[in-house]
This record gives sequence, C-alpha cells and structure tokens, in this order.
Amino acid sequence: MRAGTNLSVATNIVLALSMALGGCDRFKRNGAAESAKARAEVKRQQAACGSATAGDRLKNSIFDQAIADRRGDRANLDVLADYSVARLQDPVVKGWDRSLDITRCKGRFILEVPPGAEGAFAGKRQLQAEINYTAQASADGAGFVYQQNGAEPIVAKLAAFKLAAGAYRPPPAIDEPQPTTRMAEQPTLAQAEASLQTRTSPPQPSAPARPPRPVQATPPTAVSAARVAERATTEPRKPVSIPGGSGTGEATVRAFYGALGRGNGAAASSQVIPEKRSSGAYSPGAMSRFYGRLAEPIRLTSVVPLAGGTYRVKYHYSAGRSRCNGSAIVRLTSRGGRDLIHSIQALNGC
Repeated sequence: MRAGTNLSVATNIVLALSMALGGCDRFKRNGAAESAKARAEVKRQQAACGSATAGDRLKNSIFDQAIADRRGDRANLDVLADYSVARLQDPVVKGWDRSLDITRCKGRFILEVPPGAEGAFAGKRQLQAEINYTAQASADGAGFVYQQNGAEPIVAKLAAFKLAAGAYRPPPAIDEPQPTTRMAEQPTLAQAEASLQTRTSPPQPSAPARPPRPVQATPPTAVSAARVAERATTEPRKPVSIPGGSGTGEATVRAFYGALGRGNGAAASSQVIPEKRSSGAYSPGAMSRFYGRLAEPIRLTSVVPLAGGTYRVKYHYSAGRSRCNGSAIVRLTSRGGRDLIHSIQALNGC
C-alpha cells in the first residue's frame, strides 16, 4: 500500500513539474513573439517617418498646398514636382497613437529642384524647412497618408514659381533647337510659291521703246523643296525595304519609340546614327534614366511619312503629376544599308 502511494505521489510530482516547465516554455514563446511584434512596430513607425516614400508623399502634399491654397500654376508646378527630388534629414518618431494608428514625426524636409529651376529661387537648388508631420495608415491599405505643418516658407516660394517648363524640364531624346539663321535657309512653302509667282509673271516695261523681256522658265530647283513638301501632304511616302537592313524607315521609328516605352535605352540608341550614341540625350544611359522612370511609359500614337525620309510622330507619356501629349519631326538617313535616326525636333517641348 505504501509503495502504491509513493508511486502516485511521484507521478503527481512529475506531472506538476511537466506542467510548470510547459508553462514556462509557453511564457518564453509568448514573450519572444511579443518582443518581435514590438520590434516590427518600431521599424514600421521609423519607416513611416523616414522612408523615401514618406519624402515623396510629403512633397506631393506641399505642392498640392501651393496649388490649392496659394493658387499656384498647376501645369507648371506639376512638372516641377515630377522632376524635383525630396528627402527627409534626421527624421525622428515623436510618438504613436495606437487607437488611430497615427505616427507623429519631425525632421528637416529638403526639396532639390532640377537644374535650370534655381533661377526662380534666388539661385538656390534646395528649399528646406523644419517640419512636424503625421503618418496614418490609409483605409485601403495603400500605405500612409501624410499631413504636415512648418513647410509654409517652401509653399510660398512654390506658389510664386513662374518659370516656363522648358527652362528646367530634363531633355528627352530630342535635338537642341536649331539656330534661327539656319532655319531661315530653308524656304517655306508660302515663300517658294511667292518666288514662283514672281519669276513667272511678265515684268512691266519701263518705257514704250524698250521691248519686253521674254519670260524665263522657272528653274526647277526654285520650288523643288516646296513641291516635295506639298506632295508629301497628299501622297504618303512609300516605304522601301533595304536588303540586309532594318526594314522601312517607319519600322526604324517604331522600333525606337517601342524601345523607349520599355525603358531600354540601349535598344533605342541602336536606331540612332553612331555619332550621337555616346553622349547627350541619345546615349543609352540618358534614355534609360528618363524613359525608364516614367509613371506612364511613352506610347507612340501615330506615324505620318513626309518627304525625304522624314516622319511626323505623335506620342504621350506621364512622369507622375504631369502629362506630355507630344509631337515631333523625325529625320532619317541611310548608314551602311540601314535607315537610322539622324535628328528629332520636338514641336511642343516634350
């Protein structure tokens, strides 16, 4: 009887110890889980205050304030916002409202405007302000919604911004505008027709005794450019496939803009004459940076063949807040049996 009692007591002791040890283990696991959850929450709050996304959303909030409250020029400020870079210096978490999931932050907001825009800000490329801001998780799960105060000096300067977009918009893959003196060398259709009329009209005699001068035949070169341009508007240029080449000129144009739409600067650059590929707006790196970062990729909407390997193209893209509905004249030349792009002249600055 005593042996059975001892066995029962021992069993109870073992069970008690097991339960105690199990409870300790669960306590440790629960403690570790809570600690991991707390660390994750701290990281989330830090990201809410100091991430690159925080800087971008605060930038949009500040530009919206300049447009709405101060009646700034929306078209110009949207372009400026797209090509300005925002960052937060020394962001700090001030607190967290658990019930509303609002993180309170402070830091220095720095807005770096693109080259060329500093002329509207007394030569400064950076606008700075100490701000307090909040980040609240959006109801649709799309991230944080930001509100700030303290950026009023920046808002006022942005609202007064009047510089034309062409002065600071980063150059896409287009050529610089040609000097007006060179443009004047090419007669317009109206000028050529006026020249034709002058040359073919019989002159008035200066005196009765002087016989009239015979009408001279109009040299064909006098209006050749005008006639070609006139025919181009009614008679589309027939594409000619070059054996061993890239195909028609239109195919080259479409391949170029298709590569830009994919953000592939190397493929786009291969459709350009070699001497323009190494630097400037036609280099692979420049085209990849500009077109690869667009919020809405460039899309070609029409290609109209003109005369002498020239095409008029239309396209659209968006850099974020601003949009471009652009058009350009694309001139091609033959190199080594291939139709390559020689120049692109933008007709509306983008």
